[in-house]
Amino acid sequence: MPTHDHEVAAHDQAATHRYVMHYPAHAPRAGDPHYAAFEAYRRHTKESAVCFVGERAGSGSCSAGPLELHHAVLEFATANAADPAALHRDFPEIAEDATAEEIATWLESSPGEFRWLCAFHHRGHGGAHTASHADWTAQLYVPGLIS
Repeated sequence: MPTHDHEVAAHDQAATHRYVMHYPAHAPRAGDPHYAAFEAYRRHTKESAVCFVGERAGSGSCSAGPLELHHAVLEFATANAADPAALHRDFPEIAEDATAEEIATWLESSPGEFRWLCAFHHRGHGGAHTASHADWTAQLYVPGLIS
């Protein structure tokens, strides 16, 4: 019978996540009237931007190339179906009865909603859009966790 007093050796473990996303109807990104605020934030911060993950765990796992701006809380495609009361619990500046328009305005104009990420930590297999939340968050503090 195994005991729990022995250390587990370092090891690699493959992970696969598969599920179906149920996106609500939404306007095309190009037609979003709030996109100008997103672009303004991008313009004003891109020169000093560093990868959110890389600045914590080291840039050794960051991909080369331009950084990408990521919505940290809600993606644009999900904003109009967000429950304002649920958002209010974590973001009191959003009214419990906020409209979809008010949520979209907050989404595109709140600096805390944006994170600069390299392509690997944004869309790659170690990315916010790919890795599980637990794994993505752990790599902030464990260099080289995802390869």
